[in-house]
Amino acid sequence: MMLYHYTTIDTLALILKNKTIRFNRLDKVDDVEEDAFSNGVHLGQYIFVSCWTKNSEESIPLWNMYGGTDGVRIGLDEDMFQTYVIHDLKLDNGLHSEGALLSIIPQKDIEANDYMIMPIVKGNMRSFFYRDVEYVDDVNSEVKDAFKLTIKECNLADTNIQFGKIGRYKNKRWAFQEECRFVINVFPFNPFRIDQNMVSTVCTQCYLQNKSLPFSYYDMHLRDDVINNIEITMGPNVSNGLKVIVDAICRQYTKKGKVKDSCLSGLLKMK
Repeated sequence: MMLYHYTTIDTLALILKNKTIRFNRLDKVDDVEEDAFSNGVHLGQYIFVSCWTKNSEESIPLWNMYGGTDGVRIGLDEDMFQTYVIHDLKLDNGLHSEGALLSIIPQKDIEANDYMIMPIVKGNMRSFFYRDVEYVDDVNSEVKDAFKLTIKECNLADTNIQFGKIGRYKNKRWAFQEECRFVINVFPFNPFRIDQNMVSTVCTQCYLQNKSLPFSYYDMHLRDDVINNIEITMGPNVSNGLKVIVDAICRQYTKKGKVKDSCLSGLLKMK
């Protein structure tokens, strides 16, 4: 399936040169209601998203909001991200890994010292990594109990976080976007580097303290074959000079990338 993303020509150049898609923190997106808080925990800072649409018909609002009518819309295959073989994890807490698995998160970000990106296993991405946005009347009512804390014996605490709720809902006023997205979850600690008996305690402390992550965005690498078959639609008001630049960028960084004019060219003028 082809997915579409409206953006600027500057960003297109970086996507093709670096072969990456940038994921932004949920609390940095344009919909303020998505900055999820649950029981005092700022969960939005630990969720990173890349936003797309499955609708192949060009959208005037999306052109205006994200690409500008002098921007571009890129089309990439849904299965766009590079795959890594994960094996022999270096764990500090006595656990050890056996065998190997295919993940679109590289091993270095699973073994990091002060954070861990939840592994996303190839073949199981649709259940967690990819999702269609659900449009609701009240976003807060859907996510307010996503973080739950249970006090056990000896004042120990157990944390339950429903990550699948965060980054899934938007208010119905945004339904015109027909959005789908990729979502990654980042722990502000690495459970593989903590004594097994202390994982729950450390987890609880980190979230209740709203511990910051060491980065504010995350770049995921694209497959070469997907980049080489990119579809680029020029904005409705792109000048002939910018078309030359986009054609040149596409020829330099892709083998079979296609550049085409907008079906709205000559039909609207936005300021």
